[in-house]
Amino acid sequence: MEVMQRKCVRLVVLDVDGVLTDGESAPFDLELFQQLAALNERSRLGEPVPAVTVCTGRPQAYVEAVLQALHASIPGIFEGGAGLYVPEGRRIFPHPDITNLSLMRTVRRVLEEEVDRDASIYLQPGKDFTVSVFPRGKATPEGLKERVTGLLGERAGELELLYSASCLNILPKGIHKGKGIEFLSSWTGIPLSSMLAVGDSEVDIPMFQKAGYRASPANATPEVKALADYVSGKKSSEGLRDILNRFSVY
Repeated sequence: MEVMQRKCVRLVVLDVDGVLTDGESAPFDLELFQQLAALNERSRLGEPVPAVTVCTGRPQAYVEAVLQALHASIPGIFEGGAGLYVPEGRRIFPHPDITNLSLMRTVRRVLEEEVDRDASIYLQPGKDFTVSVFPRGKATPEGLKERVTGLLGERAGELELLYSASCLNILPKGIHKGKGIEFLSSWTGIPLSSMLAVGDSEVDIPMFQKAGYRASPANATPEVKALADYVSGKKSSEGLRDILNRFSVY
């Protein structure tokens, strides 16, 4: 792929775990954060460079902190497309397609009961519109989808069950990162065709299917790499640096 001209990309939308960071609980690459913050400052001042935001399965409070560190004025997407966080005024908006909040409360209650019975899994705290199930210790999330489907029974048909690199994400039917960046596009006026999405796992596929440009680090799954316009030979945050250079973002 030829190096892209920066004028083609108006907004870089980043997954967090496995892209902006090396994963759950991994230290932040503070030098990279400084570079992205400087990019956001330049964009806000009207320079012809793209802004940067995130679209992640993490909860709202985490996204708020990351956007603050990135000096971001563009909203971010939290809980895998379920909500939009707007830094100006610290406002939170659920995706307009979410109409049955009681369903997710029921899902959480069922899975909390399972956690009480089996300490090998836990639920990520702080989420309002979705549920994320993590394995404890060094276990991998494979097999969680079948287990959760069995626990939820017919309710599973009303949900999206998508793997990230470290957990199983459970969302209302039709809600995913693709819907999230559509919501972001409608809020900001930035066309999807002018967005560069960077992701590494199954949950990022709907975002890749909507964005005008797609890239992934070396640690991405084969399915994600197959959709990418560019696949870096480097992993996670080092891969992100390479991707930004490839698309002439700086």
